[in-house]
Amino acid sequence: LANLIATSLQMFCFIPELRGFRYRYNAQLMKRILTYSFPILILGLVGILNQTIDKIIFPFLYDNPDEANVQLGIYGAATKIAMIMAMFIQAFRYAYEPFVFGKDKERGDSRPMYASAMKYFIIFALLAFLAVMFYMDILRYIIRNSDYWTGLKVVPIVMAAELFMGIYFNLSFWYKLIDKTLWGALFSLIGCLLIVSLNIIFVPEYGYMACAYAGLVGYAVITVLSYIIGQKKYPIKYDLKGISTYVLVAAGLYVIAKFVDWEDIVIRLSFRTVLLLIFVIFIIKKNYRIPVS
Repeated sequence: LANLIATSLQMFCFIPELRGFRYRYNAQLMKRILTYSFPILILGLVGILNQTIDKIIFPFLYDNPDEANVQLGIYGAATKIAMIMAMFIQAFRYAYEPFVFGKDKERGDSRPMYASAMKYFIIFALLAFLAVMFYMDILRYIIRNSDYWTGLKVVPIVMAAELFMGIYFNLSFWYKLIDKTLWGALFSLIGCLLIVSLNIIFVPEYGYMACAYAGLVGYAVITVLSYIIGQKKYPIKYDLKGISTYVLVAAGLYVIAKFVDWEDIVIRLSFRTVLLLIFVIFIIKKNYRIPVS
């Protein structure tokens, strides 16, 4: 209801923009608009479904409905922390999408800029991932009921899935820029089919962990598909070597923090802060030349 009221008020704000010209139906233009936008509608609806379908079908995959609701509550509570990555991606989307379409209208090749944007997006997403995982001892208090803390093991998996979703969003501009949005709808449907299938197969045995891994696999697959086909249709020279280096360093630091687990929380958080600073210093050294006086 709140969303309906907000969007209705926004619509009234645009009324002045809808005056001052004559309305005329153009069948050819309408066909172009629908050809471009209808697959995006499918993409958007299926995209929302991809993020919620596991929670919708979860109760139906358990023999015991009461136990299913308990497990779903634990899973839902744990994913609240992973929403930090989702908020970062959403903020990036709002800022980056208008920028890309604005750049596309300018003369010159904007592909190197798209490649740089991808690299820096992944760098900051990895930084967000490490920050959340390193300070989980503090962030877990977002979940007030400590009985739900058993579900925190899904957080890195869900955050990795969100990271792939963000990379997929960055890759998705190729089919929008060449007016082949049908590819986007196809990728989303493939992802949805994978997520639903994996949930149906594995949730009865592995519970909400299967939900987390299903999302990760689904987003990873459509990311790879979008990259492979995108390189054929609209080639962009991404810095794969540099990006892989950041991913490996972040993964290494995460593994160190996972296995070097001090019992004293102050020492543990201090150690992880040092690890996070190492990643920040690595980023700075790789991207900025500090002048030596």
